[in-house]
Amino acid sequence: MRRASGSNGRSSSSSPNTEERALKTHFNLTASEYEQSRTGHLHRRRRDLVADELAARAAPGGRVLEIGCGPGALLADLAATHDDVEFLGIDVEAPMIAHARELHARHNVRYELVDLRNERPDERADFAFSIDVLHHVGDLRAFLAGVHDSLRAHATWLAIEPNVFHPYILLSQERMRRAGYDEDHFRPWKVEPLFAEAGFQLLDRRYAFFFPGWMQRVPAAVARIEPPLERFRLLGGSVVYRLARAT
Repeated sequence: MRRASGSNGRSSSSSPNTEERALKTHFNLTASEYEQSRTGHLHRRRRDLVADELAARAAPGGRVLEIGCGPGALLADLAATHDDVEFLGIDVEAPMIAHARELHARHNVRYELVDLRNERPDERADFAFSIDVLHHVGDLRAFLAGVHDSLRAHATWLAIEPNVFHPYILLSQERMRRAGYDEDHFRPWKVEPLFAEAGFQLLDRRYAFFFPGWMQRVPAAVARIEPPLERFRLLGGSVVYRLARAT
């Protein structure tokens, strides 16, 4: 692990009120509880999206980086289908990394405690992905510099973030604001210029995932209407970026 100058790890502050009690599980889950919460229709679709991108880009001997790997289940699942690719998952929370190492170890997967604002992985990746990470980060300039330094030239980064224009996301973020959480939720008009500043080329931006994360299952007939609906900015729960290291 290489070190660089930067700020502290991600954090959230709160005030003791009703909204905080309603939201406490969002931030206070154990690694096992968090892993159990990342199931259902939305999370399966996210997995499929990353898997499709990985299938198009993974090559024998290549390296894949998950930024914010959490408890490690998703990375281990992806690694199981690419035995000849090296996978590295990084996170800023030690309990998550410990859980991942204990329960999701594979011969081609490593999990490391790394804060990209002031540290770097030992080796650069050919492909990286992150899911719901950027809106937790306080110093985005330092973080994006860390992502840039963690990728090889022309490597691709798939970044999935909440779509602030979606009514459900707006409601959720307002609840968090009232609860006193100090996160600067993802704002595309603020973050997108920083991508270019950090040396990334925006290859593609689209909206995805119509149904919210609390839905475990969606009937097949209903699921078929999701792809055409989610293309509209107000209906896709996430914004999906494909970025390339340009410099």
